[in-house]
Amino acid sequence: MPSISIVATLKKYQQKRNFEETPEPRGKKTASGKQGLHFVIQRHAASRLHYDFRLEMDGVLKSWAVPKGPSLNPADKRLAMMVEDHPYDYQFFEGSIPRGHYGAGEVEIWDKGTYEALEKQPRKKEETVLLEGVKSGSLKFILHGQKLKGEFALVRMKHTAEGNAWLLLKHKDAYAVTTPYNAEAHVKKKSKVTAAVREKKVKKNKAVAGKPLPAEGTGRKYTHFIKPMLATLSSHPFTDKDWIFEIKWDGYRAIAEIGRNFRFYSRNGLNFSGKYPVLADALQQQEHEMVIDGEIVAYNDAGLPDFQTLQYYGEHPDVPIIYHAFDLLYLNGRRTEELPLLQRKELLQQALAENDWVRYCDHVKADGARFFKVIQQKNLEGMIAKRSDSHYTEGRRSSAWLKIKHHHTEEVVIAGYTEPRGSRKKFGALILGRYQDGKLVYAGHTGTGFNSASLNALFKKMQPLVVAKSPFQKPPKTNMPAVWVRPRLVCNIKFSELTKEHIFRQPVFQGLREDKAATEVIIPKNEQTMTDKTPVKKKKATARAAAPQEKEVFIKADGKQVKLSNPQKVYWPEEGYTKRDLIDYYNQIAPFILPYLKDRPESLNRFPDGISGESFYQKDAGAIVPDWISTAPIYSESNHKEIDYVVCNNRASMLYLANLGCIELNPWNSTTKKPDTPTYMIMDIDPSEKNTFEQVIEATLVVKQVLDDCGAVSFCKTSGSTGLHVYIPMGNKYSYEQVKNFAHLIAMQVVAMLPETTTLERNLKKRGNKKIYIDYLQNRRGQTIACAYSVRPRPGATVSTPLNWEEVKPGLDPRRFTIRSIHKRLEQTGDLFRPILGKGINMLQCIKKLSG
Repeated sequence: MPSISIVATLKKYQQKRNFEETPEPRGKKTASGKQGLHFVIQRHAASRLHYDFRLEMDGVLKSWAVPKGPSLNPADKRLAMMVEDHPYDYQFFEGSIPRGHYGAGEVEIWDKGTYEALEKQPRKKEETVLLEGVKSGSLKFILHGQKLKGEFALVRMKHTAEGNAWLLLKHKDAYAVTTPYNAEAHVKKKSKVTAAVREKKVKKNKAVAGKPLPAEGTGRKYTHFIKPMLATLSSHPFTDKDWIFEIKWDGYRAIAEIGRNFRFYSRNGLNFSGKYPVLADALQQQEHEMVIDGEIVAYNDAGLPDFQTLQYYGEHPDVPIIYHAFDLLYLNGRRTEELPLLQRKELLQQALAENDWVRYCDHVKADGARFFKVIQQKNLEGMIAKRSDSHYTEGRRSSAWLKIKHHHTEEVVIAGYTEPRGSRKKFGALILGRYQDGKLVYAGHTGTGFNSASLNALFKKMQPLVVAKSPFQKPPKTNMPAVWVRPRLVCNIKFSELTKEHIFRQPVFQGLREDKAATEVIIPKNEQTMTDKTPVKKKKATARAAAPQEKEVFIKADGKQVKLSNPQKVYWPEEGYTKRDLIDYYNQIAPFILPYLKDRPESLNRFPDGISGESFYQKDAGAIVPDWISTAPIYSESNHKEIDYVVCNNRASMLYLANLGCIELNPWNSTTKKPDTPTYMIMDIDPSEKNTFEQVIEATLVVKQVLDDCGAVSFCKTSGSTGLHVYIPMGNKYSYEQVKNFAHLIAMQVVAMLPETTTLERNLKKRGNKKIYIDYLQNRRGQTIACAYSVRPRPGATVSTPLNWEEVKPGLDPRRFTIRSIHKRLEQTGDLFRPILGKGINMLQCIKKLSG
C-alpha cells in the first residue's frame, strides 16, 4: 500500500480521473529507490499538443506541461506549467485517454532515463535537495536520457498569482547546441500521437479555408509598412449589443507579417525582430500566411501587463513577454480588412496556433460596463470598445474603436530637463510638452519614476538633442536652470489629475516610446480636465461621447437657409473636431477661398463620417442639389455623357458642400466660361513614403529655380498633406495640352538636376518608395487638386496654405497650418495667392529660354 503522504499528494490527480474508464494508472506503486531517480517526457496530443515533463521525487512524479517541448539550446526559455503530481508508475504510460475525460488524447513516451541533482550536498539526501529546489522555485539537475543529456534548470516565474508558471532552461555544457531546436523534429513518424496531430492540423486548415473571405484582393499587396488602425479616446464604459470589448494592453503595438518574407515592426516601422527575438521566432512557427495586428506586453512580478517592465526587457530577457494578437488583415492570399471585425477575429482564432509567446486576444460582447468593472478590479490599463461590424481602416483613428482608460496614463514629448540638485545625478526633472495647432505647449514636469540605470540611459539619449533655444514659444518657469532639447523623444507617464490648462499633476515617468513620433502627441480637443469632472460624472454613459446630438440646424448665408445635419458628428477623432467645426471654418474663410472656386466645376470628395470613415468621389450633381446652387453641364469623353458639375460661387453653396462631407474643395484649373484653357499651371511635388519633407523642399526649390531661369513667375502653397504645390499663372491663354507639355519640360529639367530623389514615374510601385514624383499630369482637362485654403482630410485638420517663397526652407512644417491657426496667419500675411488669377506668363518666351 502507498504511504499516507503519497495518497495525499496524489489526491488531486485521482479526483480528476475516472479509473473505470481511463487506462491511466491509479497510483498504487512507488519508487524502489534501487536504480536511481527516473524522469520521463511524454508527448501528449490533447486539446493542444504539449510535452509532459516528469521528475521522480518523494515517491511520485513532479510534473510540468511544456507547450513547445524541451530544448537543448540554452537560448531557448521554454514555458513549463506545473501541474498535479502523478504516480510513480505513470512514467510507463502510453495510450489513449478517452474523449470526455481529463487530458483526453493520445500519449507516447518521447524521452526517458535517470537524473540527479546538480548541486549535491553531503549531509542531505539527494531527494531532499531536489524538494527544497521545488519549494524555493529553483531546481537544477542533470538528465541522462536518450535525447536529453546534461545540465538543466527549472525556474519558477514570480509574476503569476498561482505560482505554477516555470521556465525550463538548458545550461551551456558539452551537450548544448547553438542551432534552433524543435522537439517535433525528433518524434516517431508513425504513431498515434503523430497521426492525431496531423488530423487536427487538417481539420483546422479546412475550418479556416471554409470561412467566407472577400472575393477580391487575392494577391498580397503589403509592400509598405502597415500603420495600424487607432482608437479614439472616450470617457465612459457602456453596454451595447453592436460592440465588443477587449483589454487595453499596456505595451507596444506591433504588426506581424508572417510568411515567406517575415516582418515584425512597430506602428512607425521600427524593426522588432531583433529586439524581441523570442516573439519573432514564435510567430514564424505559425502554419498560415497571415498579417496580424497585436500588442507586445511584458508582465511584472504581480502578473500585470507593465510598460516599465517592457522597457527593461533587454536587460532582463527572462521576464514573461507575450504578443497578444487581436486583429487579422491578411490570410493565405486574401486581404481581410473589409470583413466585419467579428469575422476577422473568428478567422484569426481559427488560424492562430497559440504557443508560449503568442496569444489570441479574446473579447466580451455587449456588456462593456460590467467588463470595465473587472478591468478596474484587476487593476488593468483600460479597455478598447470596437464596433463588431467595423472594417479595418489602416493608419486612421476611428470612432468605431474607442479607448476607455482605467489608469491615468498619457504620452508626452520631452522638451528639456532641469539641472540636478542634492544627491541627484544627471538631471533633476524632465520638462514635458504636447502639440496643439502645430505648436509645442508646456504639459508639466516629472522627476520621479527613475532609477540610476534609467537616469543614465535617458540622459545619454538626450545629449545629442541639446539645443540653446527653448522649443516652446513661451518657455515655462522652472525651479532649477533648464537645458532644452529638440522635441524628438516621447515617453509614457502616469499622473493624478489634469488641470484646466492641460498641465499634468504628479506625473511619473514610465519609459520611452520608440514606436511613436513626437508630432503625433497632440492634445485631444475633448480631453477631460479637472474642471470637466463634475458634469462628466452626471452624463449618461453611451457609446458616443460628448454633447447631445443636434440632428439638424440652419445657418443663413447669401439669403439662403442652409440646413446642416448632425453638426456634432466627430470628423477628426484625435482632435475632437466636428462637422460644425469644419462648417464654421469655411464660413469664416469664405472671403479668401471663394475667388479660387468661383465659376469652376467642382469634383466632390465626400467624407460623410469624417476622416476615419468611408469616402467617395462624386462628379455628377444629379438631382441632389437645391435649385439655388449653380451647376455646369460638361461633356465627358470617358463617360460618353454630359455631367452636371457643381459650381461653388458663393458662401451658401460652399457651406452646403461642407454639410455633404466635402472636407476638401477640388476645383478645375479652368472656369466654365473658358473650360478648355486653364487659369494656371500646377507642379505637384508628390513624395513617396520614405522621402523626408526636407527632400520635398529641395525639389520644390529646384522647380522654382527652373521657372525663374526661364522667366516664369511662380507661387507656392502647402498641399495640406505631405507635398507642396507650385502654381504658375496662365491667364486662360493656352490649351490644356500646351500647358501640360510645358509642365512636362519643367519636370524633365528638375529630374535631370535631382536624379537621386525625383522621378517622372507616376506608378508608386514602379518608382519605389524613395523618389518624389514631379507630377505634371495635374494639368490635364478635368484634373482637380485641393485649392488654396481648402481643408484636407488629414490628422490635425490641416489646410492647404499659400507661402512666401522665403518660408520654403528647411524647418518648414506644413502641419502647423490648421483650421485653428490659419486665421491669425491671414491677419498678418493677407492672401498671398491672388496673383495666380491674374495676368499669365508668356509661355512661348519661357520655352525658348528653357531650350536655349
